Amino acid sequence: MLINGIGEVSEETVLSILTREGREAVESGDMTLEEVGDMYKLEQVKKASRIGRFGDSFSTSYGWIPEGLFDKLTPGELGQLVDAFNDCYGAGKNDKHE
Repeated sequence: MLINGIGEVSEETVLSILTREGREAVESGDMTLEEVGDMYKLEQVKKASRIGRFGDSFSTSYGWIPEGLFDKLTPGELGQLVDAFNDCYGAGKNDKHE
C-alpha cells in the first residue's frame, strides 16, 4: 500500500502494528487500511523522534504540527519537527526573564 511521505509498504508490514483486536476491526470494516497506514506512519515518526518514547511530551509537541504536513513530510522530517517544538517549549520554559 502507498503511504504518503513513506512510499510503498506491504500491507502485511502495516498490519503488523495492530493487536488481534485491531486486525479484527479491519476485517469487520470498523477500521480502514488508510487509518492503519496513518497509525503506521505515526509509529515511524515516534521512532524518528528523540522524544518518541515519552507519550505526553511527544503528543503535545506532535499536536503543534500544522494540518496537511503529515501527508507531505517523511517520518524523519516529522520527527525533527516534533523534536524542534519540544526544544522550543523547553527553551521557553527555562527562560528566566521576568
